[in-house]
Amino acid sequence: MFNIKLKKRQLHVISAVTFGNTLEWYQAYSYIYLTPVLAKVFFNSRNPESNLLFAFIVFGIGFLIRPLGGFLFGRWGDLLGRKSAFVWSILIITIPTFLMGCLPTHAEWGKWAPFCLILLRLIQSLPESGESPGSFCFLYENAAPENRKFMTSWGAFGNQIGAIIGVFEALILDQFMSEEFLLSWGWRISFWSGAAIGLFGFILRKTLDETPIFKELEARHEIDTETFIEVINNNKKKITIGTAYGIINAATFYLIAAYLPSYFNEMLGLSAHGNALISLSILVLTTVLLPVFGAIGDRFSVKSMMVWSTLLIIVLLMPLYYYINKKEVVVTFVIAYVYIIPITCITALVPFLLLRLFPAPVRFTGVGLTFNLADGFIGGFTPAIAILLTHYTNNQGAFCWFILTCAIISLVSYFKIKE
Repeated sequence: MFNIKLKKRQLHVISAVTFGNTLEWYQAYSYIYLTPVLAKVFFNSRNPESNLLFAFIVFGIGFLIRPLGGFLFGRWGDLLGRKSAFVWSILIITIPTFLMGCLPTHAEWGKWAPFCLILLRLIQSLPESGESPGSFCFLYENAAPENRKFMTSWGAFGNQIGAIIGVFEALILDQFMSEEFLLSWGWRISFWSGAAIGLFGFILRKTLDETPIFKELEARHEIDTETFIEVINNNKKKITIGTAYGIINAATFYLIAAYLPSYFNEMLGLSAHGNALISLSILVLTTVLLPVFGAIGDRFSVKSMMVWSTLLIIVLLMPLYYYINKKEVVVTFVIAYVYIIPITCITALVPFLLLRLFPAPVRFTGVGLTFNLADGFIGGFTPAIAILLTHYTNNQGAFCWFILTCAIISLVSYFKIKE
């Protein structure tokens, strides 16, 4: 079915991009699975649910700055080169990641501890905004016309590898470390490990060459020098459409990645070990399917694949809503696994759709802004929104209405795709 032929240069780009992206989602998943521990270490509310909510809000706060970071690193990539932005972004992420592992706890610093955690999370998130858009641009601009969807589907592959490492580490910590050890200083291990991954990723990215398309722009003196306002005004429609493309991808991904593990742990009493095993299996399945859907996209209609995937997500919301309220854990797990198929299809093909929207001179900027608008305002706050909806409605499946709204918005945009 597939006839995938890659040049040596393309294989080098895929490997460098894949490993370089590992840090972003390694530290994200490490934070997610350490949330119950971090909630106790950095917050002092007598209500465990409030502490968990505060910890998720800190996670989400980092996403607020992402649209700004996406624009700044996007302009960097469009003005000074894709490689320059891509290389330095990972180094700038590494510094606050290391410092987060050095923070004193609430017992030692009081309210200054969560304040510093929030500050470092914001600093960390600014360069993270350029990670995925930079990956997408590198892959797209090193691809041939006949394999662009397959190449860009690797944009999320490294993130998945990072997530797998993060969950595997959480599994080991839970299996071999006591809760007392994790609460004392064991939680710091993940942040320091992330810093080590970041340094290695920086070295690996230095081996990349600038993309052929950016070299061509330089040779033709077509580097875009528009101001922030000009870029926005000239691309309003594309930015709106691109953001709509990514909304359902962001919401469903963060729901399964961040909310459901905590839901099973806090609400249903599932052990952290069981949670980690389930998440690990979901991540492995997603990782394997990403390039598969990319290869399929090069052969079939992207519009049809996106529309049908979103419709399947909407259809599955009804049984998910029903069985979560019934607290049928096994059936909920099964639905979550089925969900992975349409979600992964969308995740694999959204990068191509975003990259195709914008011309080369403003491609990094446009993708950086649209991707992070969806990821920042929708994805990052999905866990907190889910907790709040559950709390105020006293309905365990209330988040399904939020997912339905996101799905409808994206579905409308997918119907407007021009092949």
